[in-house]
Amino acid sequence: MNKKKIIGIVVIVIVLLVLICFASFYQLSDSHLRSEGIRVRVNEGALVVDGCDEANAIYCKKVMNVGDEEAVLEFKFLNFKENGYPGSMEASINGHSFYKEDGLNIEENGSLDYKIFLNFHVMDDLIMFTFTDGTAGRTTTLYAIDLEGNIILEENEMDEDDMLIKDYTDFITYKDNVVTIYATRVVEDINYKGVSVCKAPHEDILEAYYTYTYEDGEFTKELIDEIDSDEFIENVGIKCASRE
Repeated sequence: MNKKKIIGIVVIVIVLLVLICFASFYQLSDSHLRSEGIRVRVNEGALVVDGCDEANAIYCKKVMNVGDEEAVLEFKFLNFKENGYPGSMEASINGHSFYKEDGLNIEENGSLDYKIFLNFHVMDDLIMFTFTDGTAGRTTTLYAIDLEGNIILEENEMDEDDMLIKDYTDFITYKDNVVTIYATRVVEDINYKGVSVCKAPHEDILEAYYTYTYEDGEFTKELIDEIDSDEFIENVGIKCASRE
C-alpha cells in the first residue's frame, strides 16, 4: 500500500471520528427540553417558583429549613401531550403531594394557565406561600402547609362578596406569626361590579386588609382596615367626571 492510500485512509478515519464525536456531543448537549419522551413546548414563565435550587421550564426543586428539619418542595408539569404541552401540574413536599391539577390547556389558554408560586415563608412548623393560577388577576390563594403536605390554611375569598386577594400589587407581608393580606373587589383598579368605580356608592367597601395570626396550631383571621369607594378613588388617582 503506497503512502497516498495510507494518508487517504488516515484522513477518512479522522473525519469519521470527528463526525462521530460531534454527533455524540450534539445529542448530549441538545438544548431542546424533553419529558416523557416528548419535546417540551411550554414557554419559560409557564411555571414560576420563587427561589428554586434546581429548575428548568417544567420543573423546580426548592429546599427550605423548617426548624431542624429539611423541606424539599418540588413543582412540575406532567402528562405531556403529543403537541408538547403538559396535561397536569403537581406540587409536593418531601414526597407528599399538596397540589394537583389535571386538564391543563396552556396551548389554548396561554398565560391564563400559568402556575406561579411566590412569597415563601417559614412560620413555626409551617411553610407559607401564595399560589397564583394564571395572569388574569385576583386568582391568588394563600397557603400554609406542614412537612407532610397537609393544608393547614387555604384562603382565596376573604368574604362572600367577591373580596379577593389583590395579587397585581404588593399584597402580602409577614411579621412574626402574623400574615397581612391586601384584598379587593375591584378588577384592574377600575371595574367594580361590572361598571366603573366612579359609579360605586360612597359607602361601599372596595378594598380591605386582613390578618391571619398563627397561634397554638391554628390561624385566626381578622379584618383590620377597610377602604370605601371615595378613599379608593383618591388613592388610585382616578378622575371621575361625576360622583353621585
